[in-house]
Amino acid sequence: MLHERMSEEEFYRYLEEQTKEMFPEYQVELRGVEKSLSVKQSLLVRDPSSEVAPSLKLDEYYRDYLHAPDHAAASDQILKNIRKTVGQAYIDAEQKGIVRKALDAMADWRNKVQSSLIMLKGNEEFLSGRPHKTFLNMAKVYYLVVDDLVEGHTSRIMITNEHMESMGCTLDELDAHAMVNTLQQNSFEIDSIENVLRGLLADMPADVREVDYGEVTLPMFVVSNRTKCDGAAVIQYKDVLDRICDVVRDDTYYILPSSRHEVLAIPQSFGKDVAALQRMVHEVNATQVPPEDLLSESVYVYHRGQELQICDPGMIEEMAETEEPEETEELEEGMAPVL
Repeated sequence: MLHERMSEEEFYRYLEEQTKEMFPEYQVELRGVEKSLSVKQSLLVRDPSSEVAPSLKLDEYYRDYLHAPDHAAASDQILKNIRKTVGQAYIDAEQKGIVRKALDAMADWRNKVQSSLIMLKGNEEFLSGRPHKTFLNMAKVYYLVVDDLVEGHTSRIMITNEHMESMGCTLDELDAHAMVNTLQQNSFEIDSIENVLRGLLADMPADVREVDYGEVTLPMFVVSNRTKCDGAAVIQYKDVLDRICDVVRDDTYYILPSSRHEVLAIPQSFGKDVAALQRMVHEVNATQVPPEDLLSESVYVYHRGQELQICDPGMIEEMAETEEPEETEELEEGMAPVL
């Protein structure tokens, strides 16, 4: 066994070799799992007689190994975890009927399919193997939502070209059903940034919660869905975009892509410095958002009754001139509507 700290590549090869020794009857394969804008290393351990195979996330194992005070002991413990995880995976697959549940979900794809938005630029190879449509300068991809594939959890199966072929549907059919299900099964939510921050502070230690931050009013709203997973997809819906107008109390507002899970809405009355907003989006993407969660580098603008558009500095005045603002009913202070 190596006692000096292994490099990332050495560590992955070491786990591959040791796993082959632990499971000589299985097929063990080190592979890069392609995620949106990133590649994650995994170890596939396949029993030739089974229809499923556990895929172990090696990036997480390496992070634990890297930060351990004793690297030799850490690698031993990781191998024990691999043995236990692989054994349990095959027991679970047989007892819980995972393959059957996945196949049932594909047969019932019309009721199970939903969509999410991801970054288009840089994801060309990832998208080549998956049905997708473009939405502005983003890409819309599709997945099946399966309850209790793993007990007590909701799982998602990303739809590939092969899946779509076996399901016997076209891309337009897939998209039409996803447009119904995505919002219907995972409703839109919007809340002020202050309420979101208060919620985060509530989980912090008492001494942090008691700090007086003063009275802060920031006209910025977090737009997502009920589960806060792939919530940016709600901006596909015209009814949602119009409802945001009511909440931000402005017929024109900006959309800032925070991640694939949520976006920020800022009323146009807050300011027209689009270049500053674009710099903000770029900085957040570069420093705060994991590559697989990136959504876009653009700022978007919406005017009530029109289409969501990629924003440029001269667009705001043009949009506002095309239609007189409608009177809207004011909402109570702090209201966070849920559709």
